[in-house]
Amino acid sequence: MANTSKPDVDVLREIISRMPLKVIVQYKLLSTEVRNLISHDAEFAQILSKRYKDSSTQLIYTVYNGWSERNSFYKISLNPITQSVSTIPDEVDILASCNGLILIDFEIVSRYCVFNPITGEHQLIPYPNALPNNNIERTGLAVEYPKADQYELVTISKLEENSNLFYKFRLLSSQQPGVWREIQLRTSFVSFCVGSPHVYWGDSLYWLRKDGSVLAFDTKREEATLIDRSEFLDRDYGKIFSGQDIWIGTAQGLLTLVCIFRTRIVIANFDSVNRRWMAPRTMDNFVLNEQGSFNGCPVWIDSKRVSFLVQNPQTRRYDLYEYDTNTNAYQNVAVLNRFNARMYCYHPTLASVHSTPDNDVTVDKQEYIAENLNDIKRFIIEGIPIEEESSSASSEEEEAFEDEGGEFEDEGGEFEDEEFGGEDEAGGGEED
Repeated sequence: MANTSKPDVDVLREIISRMPLKVIVQYKLLSTEVRNLISHDAEFAQILSKRYKDSSTQLIYTVYNGWSERNSFYKISLNPITQSVSTIPDEVDILASCNGLILIDFEIVSRYCVFNPITGEHQLIPYPNALPNNNIERTGLAVEYPKADQYELVTISKLEENSNLFYKFRLLSSQQPGVWREIQLRTSFVSFCVGSPHVYWGDSLYWLRKDGSVLAFDTKREEATLIDRSEFLDRDYGKIFSGQDIWIGTAQGLLTLVCIFRTRIVIANFDSVNRRWMAPRTMDNFVLNEQGSFNGCPVWIDSKRVSFLVQNPQTRRYDLYEYDTNTNAYQNVAVLNRFNARMYCYHPTLASVHSTPDNDVTVDKQEYIAENLNDIKRFIIEGIPIEEESSSASSEEEEAFEDEGGEFEDEGGEFEDEEFGGEDEAGGGEED
């Protein structure tokens, strides 16, 4: 774009940024200058990301069926709030969503796949050191768009030395797509919370551990650190009977920790300068049932305060509560059928996916991957179910859901006993 003056570029940015994203992708064919603007102009990327982030956000997740070879694939659109369902093969798993890219695990070929549903671009990435995926504790995706046109994958495994367990990290950058590098954090290994997905915020990936501390991996410095357990987690508000009681995510651009007690809900934001959780906000607990248990989870929507999904014991459906600034309280804004605590916030972008040869994947497997990616794209972007018969399948599923009471889904099936709150404690400290 060297021959184009700055005023012309500004006008071009403004005109193109107002077009639908699917049309903008086609504009790349107009000229080299337009293609460079769309693909490599950081200012244009910032404008585009801001314009579409709030209006096109979705929550995507899968629900394990258990009785078929295909899992249910859900999306919740937020403008307006609607829930749609399709299907996805059992051996295809959604692992993350970050700045317009989705990380998918194709177990059948032992590959990760970085995928942009808007552009259709994808990159297959072999597991690190050809390890089977079940040896990996966690996988994270960090996409730097719109700040930069690159992304990183991070895996966490257990490292055992002299009867001690440590964390072993493997890092792959889109700048060097064929090289997994190994980094170690020598601190006592603590298992991760089930049902709390990783978070990418401030150039770092964050994973919540069962003891309330947070494992952070800085993708710029390529180093891992620990964030200590917050003191407010030990306040005498009483433990809940069942369900997870602590989650991490982002809300209104801030790294946020939520803890649910018998008498209070506590929400705290992270101070990255002092590396501590800031003074938490507390509110009366409105999500527990009469038995003192909670079936649901916080819902992380980037532009909103923390929302909550709560099962209604009468309908067995899930009520979505959002914070209302006018009333300074939470209001029920929608009723949803099923959910998974591993919900991923997706908003479309034109983040580029680097191209690498798939020569070591057979032609039939490449066709299988391409077919599934196209199905995922059509469902997320155009709302077209993956199979025509999925509508009848979803009806059967909802009937089964009503009969069975709607199980709380998570990445490991049902919650392990240690994930539930312990015995009821006398609670009731004063609100801050």
